[in-house]
Amino acid sequence: MVDLKRIEPRTRLFSLPALWGSALALCAGLVIAWMDTRPRWDDTGITVGALFFGALIISLMRVPPCLVVLFVSGPMLIVELPASTGVLIAIPFALAGSYGGAFVRRRIGKS
Repeated sequence: MVDLKRIEPRTRLFSLPALWGSALALCAGLVIAWMDTRPRWDDTGITVGALFFGALIISLMRVPPCLVVLFVSGPMLIVELPASTGVLIAIPFALAGSYGGAFVRRRIGKS
């Protein structure tokens, strides 16, 4: 068993805010997927904006960007990929948001 008290905080894979951020990312992804599968919902711009800004805000919470993309866009991919492959276009927007948030977090941390 690894004693977490002896490990430096910067070398830990997850901190408590990152775990809460991961849970928040999964909840955001589930809400976005739920809204996008509604019968009368046909607004791609709002869905893409929600993916981008959701990933951007959550990656500011020190969640690794690859996990943010997985948790934010994953539920929508699982629900809509069997019907059409057009949903794959959501991945670059979630990637841009999550890595943009990570970039902003690092720039703020340096100053």
